[in-house]
Amino acid sequence: MKSFKLLATAILIILGISSVKAQSTTEIDFGIKAGANFSTLKTGLDAVTDKSGKVGFNAGVFARIGKDFYFQPEINYVTFSDKYSFNATSYDAKFKQLNVPLMAGYKIVNTSALIFRVSAGPDFYYNLKDPVAPAGFKYKDLTAGAVLNAGVDIGNLTLDARYSLGLSKFNEGLGQKANIFSVGVGFKFQ
Repeated sequence: MKSFKLLATAILIILGISSVKAQSTTEIDFGIKAGANFSTLKTGLDAVTDKSGKVGFNAGVFARIGKDFYFQPEINYVTFSDKYSFNATSYDAKFKQLNVPLMAGYKIVNTSALIFRVSAGPDFYYNLKDPVAPAGFKYKDLTAGAVLNAGVDIGNLTLDARYSLGLSKFNEGLGQKANIFSVGVGFKFQ
C-alpha cells in the first residue's frame, strides 16, 4: 500500500509540474532518474566494529525550476545497507527509504546542448521499513542531512554525482549517521 501511495504521489507531482509548465514562462524541466548508492554509517562508538557498507540503488523523479539559478526538488526511493558488529554480534541493517532532497543550484555552463551544474540543500530520509538493530537500539523513522550535487546535462540526458552527509543520528544509542555517495543517470522531459 505504501508503494502505491508513493507512486501516486510521484505521478501527481509530475502532472502538476506539467500543468504549471504549460501555463508559465518560467523554465521548468522534470524527469526521471536512477542510480547506485555507496553508504557508510559513521559512528564514534568503540563498541561498533567491522563496519562495511554495501551498494544500493535509487530511483525517482525530479523537477528543475529556473534558468541559470534553479530550485530542484526530488522524490526518490533509496536502498542501502550496512554491516557492523556490536558487542560481538553481527548486524546487517538494510534500509528502504523515501528521500526528499530540496536543492538550490547554479548552471555554470548553460547552452541548449550542454549544461554543467552544481547544487546543494537539505536532504530528508523517511524509513519505509524498520532495519535490523541491536535490542534496545531503534533506527529513527525520519532523519535529515545536507546534500551536495554536481551534474551535467547532454541534451535530455542527465548525469549526477552526489554526496549526502547525515546531520541527524539514525540511531541515537549507536551514534550512527548515514553518509551516502551516489551516482545516477536520468532523462529530462521538455
